[in-house]
Amino acid sequence: MLVYLQAIDDPEDRTRFEAMYSAYRGLMFHVANRILQNAQDAEDAVHLAFLSLASCRLPSELGPQARHLAAVTAERKANDLYRAQRRRPEVALEEEESFPGCAPPPSDGTLAGAMAALPPRYREALLLKYYNGYSAAEVGELLGTTAANVRQILARAKKKLAEELAERGEPV
Repeated sequence: MLVYLQAIDDPEDRTRFEAMYSAYRGLMFHVANRILQNAQDAEDAVHLAFLSLASCRLPSELGPQARHLAAVTAERKANDLYRAQRRRPEVALEEEESFPGCAPPPSDGTLAGAMAALPPRYREALLLKYYNGYSAAEVGELLGTTAANVRQILARAKKKLAEELAERGEPV
């Protein structure tokens, strides 16, 4: 709770926030857990909700208005997390795949073989964009470049991949 209180300057606001925290943290967890169906994610949503509440004007006393504010804030943060999880689904990481440089690239005529033959930067950009579903701006952030540069890298990578597949006799 100290993290939240550090964001609040006024002692009166701190007292109101402490009262809301004590009274509604269970309700907020219940609301978030109902949406996310995962206790750890619900805790994250409640934390984000309290960070949001620490920066806004709180009702002067506990009651229906404060309860509604707490529940709605938790619900919105839980929905934000839920949408983010749907946009980027978790993929199970297999032990062999955790060190892609250790395994020899496939030499068959499959798409995996053609992907393995690409330069690492092209392969990473293609996988982040089309396999993981990141936008060009997000890929740029992950690779340390701009979105425009990522679009250029993707265009070159697709061209190189098409050439690799054509050499292997695969339809493009």
